[in-house]
Amino acid sequence: MLKFQEAAKCVSVSTAVSTHSKTLIARRYVLQQKLGSGSFGTVYLVSDKKAKPGEELKVLKEISVGDLKPNETVQAHLEAQLLSKLDHPAIVKFHASFVERDNFCIITEYCEGRDLDCKIQEYKEAGNTFPESQIIEWFIQLLLGVDYMHERSLACILYELCCLNHAFTGHNFLSIVLKIVEGETPSLPPRYPQELNVIMQR
Repeated sequence: MLKFQEAAKCVSVSTAVSTHSKTLIARRYVLQQKLGSGSFGTVYLVSDKKAKPGEELKVLKEISVGDLKPNETVQAHLEAQLLSKLDHPAIVKFHASFVERDNFCIITEYCEGRDLDCKIQEYKEAGNTFPESQIIEWFIQLLLGVDYMHERSLACILYELCCLNHAFTGHNFLSIVLKIVEGETPSLPPRYPQELNVIMQR
């Protein structure tokens, strides 16, 4: 099933970025090439030295912690939180997140088929349109992925409704990230029924 990543500039996988060649990140990821720039980060194709054969290629999203504005900090921590909880064939798989040299890094699955934005631009530039069957197939995939996320994005909303606070808080961006990645999933206060807490935990 084709997966749709965050939109980035479309480039050929064969195009190398010499300035990043052989650069090692977190003692396991080798930078292969720059794929593009997103809303607040840079995306690279990397090779995982510790991966199983055939699963070496991954995507690294690098976000400068120092350059983040408050709203971007929230967006970055929400993205890491969301990705870490998702496991669905229509959604890009999350592998890891860490901080390296003042950069918050997210490692995800590499989708060789590229993202939906690239597909649209490719057809637009060629003056083509998608066949109806392809549109329906992709739209069903998107609906299934969004439905899956909503069943899970909703737990944070439920927590905030009950507690009037965010599920994950901290004094700075790094402390929030560490709580999301390494901390315990919060529980509702005892004044709420156990059944409601079970729903949120799911």
